[in-house]
Amino acid sequence: MTKGFAPWLLLLVRSVASNAVPAQSYNLSNSNNNVHENHTLRDFDGPATAAEADDPWTLSVRRGAKLLEGMKASDKDAASLYDMGDSAESPFDGDLHNTLTSWGYNDNGPALATRVDKECNMDSSSGHMLRTTFTELGASTKSKSQSGPNECFQIEHYDSPAVILDDDGTRPDKSQQYYNAPCGTEFRITGAEHTVGINAESGMVMAMSIRSPAKAARSLWRRAPKPEELPHIRSFSDIAWAYWHRAAANDLTNIKYFLVTMIINTETNRHVKRALQALTPPKEEAELWPGAEFDMNSDAGKALLGSPVGRWAGYFLMQHKRQLGGRKWISKVRVFKSEKAGSLPYLLFYVNGEEDGMMESSNGDGRGEEGIVKRSIDGMSMVREHVFRAML
Repeated sequence: MTKGFAPWLLLLVRSVASNAVPAQSYNLSNSNNNVHENHTLRDFDGPATAAEADDPWTLSVRRGAKLLEGMKASDKDAASLYDMGDSAESPFDGDLHNTLTSWGYNDNGPALATRVDKECNMDSSSGHMLRTTFTELGASTKSKSQSGPNECFQIEHYDSPAVILDDDGTRPDKSQQYYNAPCGTEFRITGAEHTVGINAESGMVMAMSIRSPAKAARSLWRRAPKPEELPHIRSFSDIAWAYWHRAAANDLTNIKYFLVTMIINTETNRHVKRALQALTPPKEEAELWPGAEFDMNSDAGKALLGSPVGRWAGYFLMQHKRQLGGRKWISKVRVFKSEKAGSLPYLLFYVNGEEDGMMESSNGDGRGEEGIVKRSIDGMSMVREHVFRAML
């Protein structure tokens, strides 16, 4: 703050462009009335050619390269890159508990938190054995129940307080669960499940398990879901952001690492194998820490970032530039396995970024910032936010 000036006064004005936005669309953060949808970057980033559709490696390299460009670009330029209007920022912000619950999620209730806590013990013979890794990173291996900084969150898209009960007051079986969504439509539960670990002290977000609404619904419903049948908040990057916001609220900008644990995704494992075989000398499988490192100038680095279990980390940084204090990006990725026999591969993405935290949206005169354009549910209407700051 400039010396001699009183605190800022923040005034928020919104204008509506294109078609009228429904009245209940006004809140972009933690409200039961939030009916915005995050048109995540994958929705705008399909295969450019038929050949790419048949070659997941090439497609992942392209996606990774585009994500890198989007992370390093201004918010406006990132939005232009992905044809997302005036802003790439996610419409979902804050701890999102009410929003997630209203969209049918069972959001880390006490029973879930207790059950999943053991996943955040990073030095356990029955789970993750990452003592060497965490020690080198200067991070504690202890979970919250051990008075440590690793806090695990579990979220399930079923058994939610929002589920419509049967006439006798009981909750239906998972396959028969429905809820009334904030947009006024009855939606069906998908069966999605995610486990996210946060170490706010060391600036780490951990993807422990990911089962997306689209894939879970395909199994539960025994058919492929239509996009409009899925909860509007469903991107793993938005879920991870909610838990980062809860655990790291004192300093949201202190993001240093994204860890993906015990990778079972088939496509990503193929990318890992190809990346390792391209080394000199070639490696057949991931090795103990420090494993193998790939910078983002390499096709291997880009492919791992653009892989099904890597993209969320790029979205997390690209869609939260403002909250993170500036542009941040993935600089490299490390592939390794834990000290446990038969370990599956792990990925550790490293974050770099602007040191001064200055955002490109500031016009430098202390009077105004061009705000964020949000898409409405139908993807056609926009809500524009203008932020004016006055010095008193």
